[in-house]
Amino acid sequence: MKLRILAGLVLAAALVLFGGCLQMHSTTVVKDDGSGTATLKLSFSPSVAEAMQELSELDPNSSQGMPDFKDLDKAKIQKAAKGHGVKITSFSTGDENDRTVIDLAMEFKDLKGLSYVLGHVLGEGDNNGGIGIFDAGDGNFVLRSTEYDFPAEEVEEAETEVETEVPGAGDMDPAKMQKMMELTGKLMGAMAEMDVRMEFTVPGDIVSSNAPQTEGRTCIYTINASNMMANQNMEPEIVFSGKGLKIKPLAD
Repeated sequence: MKLRILAGLVLAAALVLFGGCLQMHSTTVVKDDGSGTATLKLSFSPSVAEAMQELSELDPNSSQGMPDFKDLDKAKIQKAAKGHGVKITSFSTGDENDRTVIDLAMEFKDLKGLSYVLGHVLGEGDNNGGIGIFDAGDGNFVLRSTEYDFPAEEVEEAETEVETEVPGAGDMDPAKMQKMMELTGKLMGAMAEMDVRMEFTVPGDIVSSNAPQTEGRTCIYTINASNMMANQNMEPEIVFSGKGLKIKPLAD
């Protein structure tokens, strides 16, 4: 199962596989010149997030992990937005029903800038993926995933040092194995919490799309506990009319 796009951003399939501890709702609205607005609401259970972190510490070679949302603040997002044509119009964090909730709203000049900023919000700063608008022929455009040449991250020298070998990583004692099984069970028990919904609104009439649900010019992609095994493609591909639009498409 793939989940690469979140509000116009290539994320990671792991977000869906984190035991359902993460709920994500996003909207991306593209205007007739390629600019637009985007919203992102993240909701996650601190206890399940801690279980994920503990599991990754027990097994350093595991691909499991979770972005560190608890340290996310407006200053960090604004720093990522600087120079990329993105304005943070609102940002808030709080707690609802024993879950941490993050609300973010932005205005963007183009989807490339939005992709860059959301990559940093989700802790995926070294990811060049995102979405863009291309010429689909016959006077139409297509909104789809793409790869950008984002600038490399500036990393402090101390942070570049990595362990090439983890002592004892290949050895799994019974107590550690038991703990990992307990944590895995806790994550599986949280599957019912999974709720991912992404909406993309384009400025022209939709010609075709791979979206499971369409309302007017809005394509909706969802993953939850009931449909997660359906191998749903969450990479949007939306062909829409370019009539009267001022969008400059990206080159393939």
